[in-house]
Formats: sequence, C-alpha cells, structure tokens
Amino acid sequence: MCGCLIWFGIVSREETRTEIELPVEIINLQDDMALVSPLPATLPGQLEGKVINLIHMKLNRSAYLEIDFKEMPLGQSRISNDQIRFVASGAPEVKMLRVRQATLFAELDTRVEQKVPVLSKIHVQAAPGFTLINEPHIMPDSVLISGAKSAVEKIQHISTIETSITNLKWSNSLPIQLDLSSLSSTMEIADTVLFMQVQVEPLDHKIFPNIPVRLIGNYDRSLYSLSPARADVEVSGGKELLSKINPQDINLYIEFSRFSIENTDELKPTVHISHRINGWQVLPDRFRLVEND
Repeated sequence: MCGCLIWFGIVSREETRTEIELPVEIINLQDDMALVSPLPATLPGQLEGKVINLIHMKLNRSAYLEIDFKEMPLGQSRISNDQIRFVASGAPEVKMLRVRQATLFAELDTRVEQKVPVLSKIHVQAAPGFTLINEPHIMPDSVLISGAKSAVEKIQHISTIETSITNLKWSNSLPIQLDLSSLSSTMEIADTVLFMQVQVEPLDHKIFPNIPVRLIGNYDRSLYSLSPARADVEVSGGKELLSKINPQDINLYIEFSRFSIENTDELKPTVHISHRINGWQVLPDRFRLVEND
C-alpha cells in the first residue's frame, strides 16, 4: 500500500500530454449579430501538464475554450488560432499545445426578433357526460424568438409537445410545453410559459319546438310549399350554453333546386345554429315539396 502511494505520488508529478474534449464558450459577440448555425459544443485540445493537475482539471471540468468574436464581420469567416483561448482557472500550470480540429468556420448574420405562432398538438377530450365549449386555445398564441435573420425567417411556427388531455370535467387553464427541437441552439426564445384555456360544461339536451322550415331559392311562392312547415329540433351541448340559445338562433331551410337535382320530393333540411353545439336532431327529419291548390 505504501509503495503504491509513493509510486502514485512520483508519477502524478511527472509532466505528460493528453487530449481532452473541452467545452466551447463564445465571448464578445455583438448584440446585433447572431450565429446562423452553432459551433461544435466541444473541441479536442492537446494539453500538457503534471498528471495530478490534469486529473484534477478533468474531474472538476474546470477547463474550457473561449472563442473571441470581437470585430468578426457578417458572413462566413474562418476562426484563427488567435481567437481561441484556453481557460483553466483551477489548473494554471496546464498548457494547451493545440486544438486538434480541421479548419473552423463561423457564419454571422444580423440578429432579428420575430413573433411566431404556436401550433397546438394537444388532443383534448371531455369526460363522459361533459362537453367542451369552444375550441381550446393557447395563451399567448405566439412567442418571440431571436436569432440570425436567415434562420429565423425559416421558422413558420413552433409546435407544442404532442400529448393528450382526457377526462376533463371543469374549465381550467392548463400549462403546456413547447417542442423546441426545431430551434437551433443559436436562437433564443423570450418565454416558454404558455397555457391552454379549456371550457368544459355538463352535457345536456334541449328541445326547441315549432321551428319554421324555409323553402329558399327561385320558385313561384304561390305554387309550392313544404309539408310540414315546422319541426322540433333537439339540441345537445353544454348546459349553460343551451340556456343562451333562442329559437331565432336555429335556422332550418331547404333549397328549392335540390328537389329536381336529387330527383325526389322529400329532403332533409340544412341546419344552421349560431352556437358551438355537440349535435342536433330534427323531427321530422324529412319534408315534402307540395303544390298548393
């Protein structure tokens, strides 16, 4: 044991060379500029120093490379060795001999900011006996991104993480996450805290009696009419929403030309209800075209 310790003490003070992957940090990049594409996250550096210092530096991950972008112009430029500086505050005796890397280039462009719409990939479903009122919407519906102009202009939208939210029984504001995999690491996003607003109500049914069924189009109104002229409409939807629907909000009509086009004397009416509902049923469901005496 003592022999091993003595041997390690002697060896650890010997000078040696080794190659270590060093993290890359950028300094002095002007505020109005941005990288079009990221530089390598690490670069292999050949280091020289005492074994004990190299081991300590590697364990503490205290060394890195600084790449100085001061006075670098727009467009593509070669990064020279003078722009790369080895930093190892915890092991000042360690020296970098060289960076083992083929020619390294960086491309700079004007930095711009742009609002990008958020595309929802969230599937929302109410619990049995409940229904969604209106389409769930994301707040805010866009996010601000910043980066190189040529890269930002290619971003059409940012998607949410695809997921399903089921068995909802009440209205809520649900936190959502963005899928940032489409964004380059050179881009910045102002805020990723977003919420999805969902409105949920108990599902209910309501019957609206004696709704008129209109015959529309070009025809002699003294010769033709519908039989029957009225119908009962059963509407299903949110309980509170149904309380706001009036008979005037329900529009039933049949186009006169459909009878000849479809070669029939009985048709189902077109139904238009000026509220978001789950469904409807018209009783009776068919109406006959009759000639008046």
